[in-house]
Amino acid sequence: MKIQSIILITVVIATLGLAGCAAPATQPSPTQPPVSRASPTPNPNPEIVLNMVERLNAGDVEGSLAYFADDAMFYLMGFPPTGIEMYKGKEQIRSLWQDSAANHFKWEVEVASTYGDIVNVESKTWHDFTRQLEIAPLEYNEVYQVIDGKIKTYGMWLTDESLARFKPAFASVVPPEPTAMPFSGTPGSELTVTIAGGACTTDAPLALKAGDIKVSWNVQDQDKSKYALTLFTLDADKDLLDLMVSTYGLPPSWGDMVLYQELGPGKSETYSIKLESGPLYLICWSKPPDLPIGNSGPIPVVK
Repeated sequence: MKIQSIILITVVIATLGLAGCAAPATQPSPTQPPVSRASPTPNPNPEIVLNMVERLNAGDVEGSLAYFADDAMFYLMGFPPTGIEMYKGKEQIRSLWQDSAANHFKWEVEVASTYGDIVNVESKTWHDFTRQLEIAPLEYNEVYQVIDGKIKTYGMWLTDESLARFKPAFASVVPPEPTAMPFSGTPGSELTVTIAGGACTTDAPLALKAGDIKVSWNVQDQDKSKYALTLFTLDADKDLLDLMVSTYGLPPSWGDMVLYQELGPGKSETYSIKLESGPLYLICWSKPPDLPIGNSGPIPVVK
C-alpha cells in the first residue's frame, strides 16, 4: 500500500591489468603528493527537524514554527473520527503547537533515515490527555520534506501498537458515534474525487449500488510530481482508523485493494470498477513524500 522508492547505488570498480611477464626495469617515478579530496557536505535537513522538536519541547512555539514554511502541510494519521487530521499553513499548525505546549507536550525523536530532502523519523510523545488515559507515550512514524531549510510537508502515523492502546482508552472517555441506520434510499453508481489545496474531497452518494461503479478523478494541484487514488474493502472487524495507520508500511492482510491508479499534476481520468459488497473506503495520496492526503468512508454497498 505504501508506495516506496528503492534507491539503487551502483559502485563501479575499475580493474587495472598488468601486461607482460617480464617488463624491463624502469626508474621509479618521483613520489606524487596525495590528492586532496573535499569532505562530503553533510545533509542539514535532519538537524532542522531535531531543532524544531527541541524548541517545541522547550515550550518555544514561535521558535519551533520558524522551521516551517508559511504554506507547510501537516497530516496526522490514526485519530478519530476520520483517521486523518490536516493542518494547512503555519497559522493552523500554530494552534496545534500552542495546545501542545499548554498540555506539557514532550517529544522524543530519532532520525531513522535521510535521502535528499526527505527525513524519516521514529518518535514518542507525551501529552496531558494521554497521560490521563495512562497510555503515554504513544509511538509514531514520521516523514518530513525539507526544502530550502524549511519543513514543507510533514506526515505523522500512529503505530499499530499505539492505536491498539489508544482506541479502547479513548472510547472509555469519549462516547462512540451512533451506529448508522441501515440505508433505505436509492444508491448511486458514481463517485467523484477531487484533489485541490493539498487535500482530497469526495462527492459520494450515501450508498453505492452493487455492480459497475464509475469513478471520476480530477487532480487540480500541481505542486507534487505524482498523485494516487486507492479504493479498499476491509474485514468486518477493521475500520478507517486501522486503514489510515496501515498506510505506513506493508499492505494489510485484512484489506482488499479494489482500485489503484496514479495521475500526474493537473490531470483527470475516469475509471470503472465492479463491487459486489462493501463498505468501500477511499484514500488519496501525493508524492513526494509518499503520503495520504485525504480519505472517505465507510460508503455502504447495497444490492
